[in-house]
Amino acid sequence: YISSWFSLPCFYLSIRPSRPVSESHPEVAERLAVDSTETLANGNKSDLQAAKRLAKRLYSLDGFKKSDVARHLSKNNDFGHMVAEEYLSYFNFSGMMVDQALRVFLREFALMGETQERERVLSHFSKKYLQCNPNTILNEDSVHTLTCALMLLNTDLHGHVRWILFSELFSTLRG
Repeated sequence: YISSWFSLPCFYLSIRPSRPVSESHPEVAERLAVDSTETLANGNKSDLQAAKRLAKRLYSLDGFKKSDVARHLSKNNDFGHMVAEEYLSYFNFSGMMVDQALRVFLREFALMGETQERERVLSHFSKKYLQCNPNTILNEDSVHTLTCALMLLNTDLHGHVRWILFSELFSTLRG
């Protein structure tokens, strides 16, 4: 079940009409994120500015498709983390339940890629959710576990296999 958490087409169908959609190119992120006069060195001010520009373009789908966004949000390096943090700055999950916030978040892009990559994106979501809801009784691990459980249940509900039993879900979540 876990390997198919995010394979549901229902998360990919929502389109926000106000966004311009254009064709993307594989190398477009690096070209769009960095001006020719900037050099990227971790912790450099130009890193943050480049991350902000890339995040803005990802959010507005300026030169990107929904299927491109998760690939950039899931990168496991300092620049990728900055891009994800800046991208999530466009969201306000204040006062929302975790499932509501997750729907809002996943409506904006197609969560695709390997399980580890998806986990990284959901980890960024969990951090942002807690920033927006500091008085919640949940901690980051709880939000992340709940998010993964929601994804698992959604996949199970819409998948073509038998439904998961509560005992199986509970066992999976306990590790």
